[in-house]
Amino acid sequence: MNSTISRIWVEHTKVGLWVNNSSNLVVEGCRFRNTLADGLNFCVGVRNSTVQNCTTRGTGDDCFAIWPATHIAQELAPGHNLIRHCTGQLPSLANGAAIYGGDSNRIEDSLFTDILSGCGILLSTTFPTSNDHFDNNFSGTTVVQNCDLVRCGGFDPWRAWRSAFQLCLDRRNISGVNVSNVNIKDSIADGFSVVASEGENGHGTLTDSILDNVNIPNCGIAVNGRHGFWIRSDAYGSLSIRNSKIAELKNSSAHFSITEN
Repeated sequence: MNSTISRIWVEHTKVGLWVNNSSNLVVEGCRFRNTLADGLNFCVGVRNSTVQNCTTRGTGDDCFAIWPATHIAQELAPGHNLIRHCTGQLPSLANGAAIYGGDSNRIEDSLFTDILSGCGILLSTTFPTSNDHFDNNFSGTTVVQNCDLVRCGGFDPWRAWRSAFQLCLDRRNISGVNVSNVNIKDSIADGFSVVASEGENGHGTLTDSILDNVNIPNCGIAVNGRHGFWIRSDAYGSLSIRNSKIAELKNSSAHFSITEN
């Protein structure tokens, strides 16, 4: 708690940095290279902590992740964490930056490029975040702003084609998402998508969420028939879009509504 980790270079290990039960931690100016799993993961009980001015390349899982899990004892209520001024490139699996739940987490002013087997940015309820004592699902306002995603959204061997930016309502609801000033260019498949579960786990619902000034000039540079913005048929909920330029929008769900300005 109340600590700083700065200017370290980690490579050829399992994880660059995995944090449990910490508050007011700052991770800055670090490089995570060629790890077997995540570059950095703010996991169980991480609160009011920041990773900034860090880079990852060649990770074996998410470049940067916020996952408020409960598989060990949670000492602090997770949330209000921040990923900013970071760059993620070329993971061999998973995503550039991912948030899997928690209260009012943020991704800001970051660049994700060449994510060929996952999303540039993923907000998802796929992984467990609750037990008999705690429920760390998405709450408050989750913010993504001032980010660039270039050549992201490739083929995930477990989930087929991902989009450069994806909201995944797998099992649980997501509410309070605010995405603004995001540029998505040359996505491998879809530019932006909202999906739910493809299996028997059920679906969540997206509510109280908005996209503002999201620009998607093109999509699908590696596969035909993809969309700039795609609501898959299993998605439930609603979303507002304003002040955005999107090459093409396809709503395939009878249970999802889009309000456009």
